[in-house]
Amino acid sequence: MMKTIFSFLLGLLVATAAAAQDPAAGTIRIDHAASHSMVPGAKVGDGYLVITNTGSEPDKLVAASSDRARTVQLHQMSMDNGIMTMRELKGGLAIPAGQTVTLAPNYHLMFQDVSKPFKQGETIRVVLSFERAGKIEVDFAVGRIAGPLDDIGEASGGMDHGAMDHGGMAMPGMEGMDMSGLAPEEAIPATLKTMFERPDKPLTILPVVVRNDWAIAGWQQDGRGGRALLKKGHHGWSIVLCSGDGIKEVAALEKAGLSAEDAGVLAADLAEAEAGLDPKVLALFASFEGTVMMAGEAGGAGQGGHEGHGL
Repeated sequence: MMKTIFSFLLGLLVATAAAAQDPAAGTIRIDHAASHSMVPGAKVGDGYLVITNTGSEPDKLVAASSDRARTVQLHQMSMDNGIMTMRELKGGLAIPAGQTVTLAPNYHLMFQDVSKPFKQGETIRVVLSFERAGKIEVDFAVGRIAGPLDDIGEASGGMDHGAMDHGGMAMPGMEGMDMSGLAPEEAIPATLKTMFERPDKPLTILPVVVRNDWAIAGWQQDGRGGRALLKKGHHGWSIVLCSGDGIKEVAALEKAGLSAEDAGVLAADLAEAEAGLDPKVLALFASFEGTVMMAGEAGGAGQGGHEGHGL
């Protein structure tokens, strides 16, 4: 019996010593963990952070999870001929020894099938899994719906997010376009086609509804679709966000910046305009999951999109 107890204690001491000497333990530091708030009905959220590897060996972010989403993926964003794509980054993200990696704007976490849309001021608990450092729990502070996450304050430890414009994208082709002589119903499709249409990927814009300086345009391209919310500024019409069915709701439009009156009228006009559309077209619009925020006069930076969406 004494021999058995001694062997057990010896094994426990050896295991404890091995864990204490693990060179990866405590080598990963997480800063500026933050997410944008989400429009009502949205199912996809984003997450940004800064990862520092203080160790002497490289590490890799290989997975993430949260009880607020069915899955959490690491996505990479890229622009190709004016087409924005977001795809899951397979194989994880390398964190070189002694270096810092910022997940903005080209990389971000994507919360899929969010059970309850993120609200400004709350925190989202996320478990990050590293190849060497293991699992690390991180609280993501939820900021405003768009733009740099610079108003989070104490919820994120008081760090300055103003220097991090998470996912901001200046859309090519918008500047210098003179659409002043066209009606909005003509200017908006012309603007979107100039920005996104390609010879091998024609862009269909239908319908277009306008209320004062705001508009919603349905779009189809290469077997995909969605709805774009636009605002008129000094340089013409610019995209505020792209979404699916979520942007049809009055509450979502108000949260995007419309007055209650404009939101109500625009939502009603959109419902009327889409009433006669082919159900297959409406299904394409609905297939756009989440919300992609666009930088411009009206809006800010990238909130959640979905893999493969073009516009």
